[in-house]
Amino acid sequence: MSVSPQSPAVAPGSAPAMAGATDVDGARVVSRVGRRLMWYLIALYVVSVLDRGNLSFASFSMNKELGLTPQMYGVGVGILFLGYSLFEVPSNLALARYGARITLTRIAILFGIVTMSMAFVSGPYSFYTMRALLGIAEAGLTPGVFLFLSYWIPQQYRARYNAMFSYSIPAAYVLASLVSGAIMQLDGIAGVPGWKWLFLLEGLPAVALGIFGAFYLTDRPHQAGWLSQSEKLWLERQLEHDNAAPAHGVPSGALALMRRPEMWVLTLGYVGIFSGNATVGAWLPQILHHAGVPLGIIGFVAAVPPLAGIVGMTWLSRRSDRRKERVLHTVACMLIAAAGYTTVALSTTLAGALVGFMLANIGVYASLAIFWSIPQTYLPAKAKPAVIAIISSFGAIFGGWIVPMMVGRLQQQTHNLAAGMIVVAVFFALSSVCVLFAGRRMAARG
Repeated sequence: MSVSPQSPAVAPGSAPAMAGATDVDGARVVSRVGRRLMWYLIALYVVSVLDRGNLSFASFSMNKELGLTPQMYGVGVGILFLGYSLFEVPSNLALARYGARITLTRIAILFGIVTMSMAFVSGPYSFYTMRALLGIAEAGLTPGVFLFLSYWIPQQYRARYNAMFSYSIPAAYVLASLVSGAIMQLDGIAGVPGWKWLFLLEGLPAVALGIFGAFYLTDRPHQAGWLSQSEKLWLERQLEHDNAAPAHGVPSGALALMRRPEMWVLTLGYVGIFSGNATVGAWLPQILHHAGVPLGIIGFVAAVPPLAGIVGMTWLSRRSDRRKERVLHTVACMLIAAAGYTTVALSTTLAGALVGFMLANIGVYASLAIFWSIPQTYLPAKAKPAVIAIISSFGAIFGGWIVPMMVGRLQQQTHNLAAGMIVVAVFFALSSVCVLFAGRRMAARG
């Protein structure tokens, strides 16, 4: 899969053409890199989201069989991100040191095995344990891929490639909606409940991708046998220019950067985005079913919001690239998400809930894609692995762990599944203010 970049080979303000690379078509080089790497990264993230998102379909029968209340289910949704956050920084530092070929493939194989093990949970505590292990296994995947892309994609093309990778999230929910419903029809085959078949069958692709990736991935441009020497040189020079130390005395070390207030405010800003990423699919099928969608067609209806997310994210991320503006685009997308979740929470009709989820999907995925262009653009190269992982870890702890538990608690207290979405809307609104402040400070410094 690739995008044909519309920007010139050397954008205004970028490094001048280097000797030995003057005849290189830069746009063609970036497109070749995209064709080589993006399909695998997208496929990998699709199966990771599929292995997380299948819980929402398994919940129709699993919750009753395991005796899970709405609050227990919310704990299970969130505890994955507690394990995820604890191992985020070590995983990203490992990728920076040992490369994506080892790190990403290890992640894929482990989370595939843990997903299949979910078929053997027998109660709330084993459910929590396996969800936490799934988070540990998957730790570092998202920031690792964004870091990996910064090793290959010049800055002027990065938001659209971040968006391409982010396509995998709504694409996985579309796939989960269509495939998971079909797998659930295996209920009772060989005496095995449908939700167990779901985990067993959907964990296998991750293991297969991990094994394949160990032979397929290339860590850095200078190792790419599929690029010519002049193409490698052009790409390396572009990336070196992007990674030059920012102006105005911005420190290059991660610890020095994290002492700056705007870095922590930006980290708080990611909480809202992560809370949306953690919840946008976890309750979608249940809420639509309670709004009147029959179980027989729930998969098809649940596929509509993530499809809207793909369309909206594509347009908004390309607009961000064309305007070369990241902060205001991220804030606008976060407010769209907040409006969508509010619509879901207040809606009393199926049409209202569906429109709300469509807006939420657009806002969540577009803000996720464009947000990461902010630290990728303004952080020094040496600090990127640790700082990106720290931002993602805090987002996972608060947005991925605490927010879903708050959603589940509110649902249990109000006996209304949709009411819990107001929690996510509030976090998105607050986080948008943080991103606005921090992003503008970083831009002014860099």
